[in-house]
Amino acid sequence: MSAITDVLPVEILHEIVSFIDSPSDVLSFGLSNKALADISIPHPCIYRVFRARISRSAAIWRFFAQADLAAGEVRELDILPENISDVCHGDYGPDRWMAEPLVVPKELAGRGQIQHFSGRPSFEQTRADEVLLIDAVKRMKNLKRFGWYRSPPPVIVDQNDLWHALGSSGSLEELDVVDEPFSVLTHAPAGYIAVKPLASTETFLSLRGLKTLTLYTHAYDQTQDKVDFTGIVGMLTGNKDLEKLHLFLKSPITMSITALIITAQWNHLRSLNISGRAHCIPSALLGFLHAHPGIEELSLAPLIIGKRWFQKPRNPPSKPLLPHLKRLQCRAFHVVWLVEHGAGSRVTELTGVLLSKRVVMNDVFFDDLDELDENDEDDIELDQSGEDVPSPFREPFLDILKSNRLPSLTHLGVTGDSNDLEDVVAAFPHIRELTLDFWVREARLDEFLPHLACLPLLTVFKAPVLFEYDRYHLYKHPNYDFIGNATRVCKLAKACPLLERIVFEKIQIVLIRGGGDGLKWVFRKLGDNEPVMREGEDVRYASDLGG
Repeated sequence: MSAITDVLPVEILHEIVSFIDSPSDVLSFGLSNKALADISIPHPCIYRVFRARISRSAAIWRFFAQADLAAGEVRELDILPENISDVCHGDYGPDRWMAEPLVVPKELAGRGQIQHFSGRPSFEQTRADEVLLIDAVKRMKNLKRFGWYRSPPPVIVDQNDLWHALGSSGSLEELDVVDEPFSVLTHAPAGYIAVKPLASTETFLSLRGLKTLTLYTHAYDQTQDKVDFTGIVGMLTGNKDLEKLHLFLKSPITMSITALIITAQWNHLRSLNISGRAHCIPSALLGFLHAHPGIEELSLAPLIIGKRWFQKPRNPPSKPLLPHLKRLQCRAFHVVWLVEHGAGSRVTELTGVLLSKRVVMNDVFFDDLDELDENDEDDIELDQSGEDVPSPFREPFLDILKSNRLPSLTHLGVTGDSNDLEDVVAAFPHIRELTLDFWVREARLDEFLPHLACLPLLTVFKAPVLFEYDRYHLYKHPNYDFIGNATRVCKLAKACPLLERIVFEKIQIVLIRGGGDGLKWVFRKLGDNEPVMREGEDVRYASDLGG
């Protein structure tokens, strides 16, 4: 039998391999034929995913700009921040943002492709590096995912800029970008202040064909030269195949997203996350949710509310709202509103709930001219004194838990104090996974333990500030085994006999019970949940503490 390379040119075979996205599929393809193995193993796999800092990778961009076959292998490209401290100031921190650059292929490193220097690059140097990056991206014909985590956005904003190059390929499906038009750096190099925000960059707003979009923008958090929100609305509504949208709006004033909610038609939408000081009319949101029944994940926090949110439905809901919704992140008043309108039958995870007994109503709602409606039958009076008053949301929310109107709920995430937790446990003792966004330090842990002990099914406990860690170097896997952390683990394991995992930040503690040596645990990355010891794994023992 003739070798396949005798039938098809090597260039054609390279093109075939370039259309296979998964490295495992590339491997299977290569194992099917010795000649194919020489083409597809391991060369294409090493170019599938790249994470790099733009200023340290000029020679890499030159390589891809001159090597069409290698550039065609790239599926994912992330541009990382120059320094991790540039981005740790915010509340948006995806794993890729915190990641170290990937180790580049040996042939690139061997040719001196990696640049090492100290200090921050100048504006002029950054501009030159971005020109090289654009030349490389133009040849990445199969690029499906692009992430920009660098502050500030690209400095080139003409018709030959980075976004034009990304849009021209026609292959881009996933975009994850950070938009900080004014650098937060203490010593920002001259020239950066003139960078346009993405929210007003024409070529960025022209991107189409996206299935996943995550945009974290400070464009509306400016004191001058306000950015028009209609540009982002046009971009979002123009990407009709969106399956996942995460929109983070940083603004000192409340922004209305009603226009977006009214015009959007995303028939494939599965995940929606809109956060920041955003507001929309509840009737518009209700219509949107009915028109998008496929949503499985919904985040509305904080989504500032107006008076109309307090109106009860005139009639019982005629059909379930969001019948596929499983994960919900919102405030207590959103939960009450959603359940009253027929949602919640399949929700398994509810997080972001504030349980304060007293609230300042002016901090919760505001008077919005968009909410004026001549057809309103009742004028709702809400306290506007600025004083704290008993929360009108707490008891309705607890009643929902008590009455089992969220019958599938297993994971609950709440913020409050130990007294609030006591009320939650009394209302819903069947919690299997609990997230506490409390400031639970070691000195206060004992206040919570009696209430945690009343959760007989609890298997996962998440407490981001319960353990000691270094958030700026999580990706380097520091030693978390402080004596205080070990003591906390033992206390929690004793109070909750079915507890399997303790999660904080990007790391988890997996408990291993049983055996002659008692309680043991290991530190692992999220997702690695099997409660067994592995050969060579660093295992901690409660007996070392005398426990």
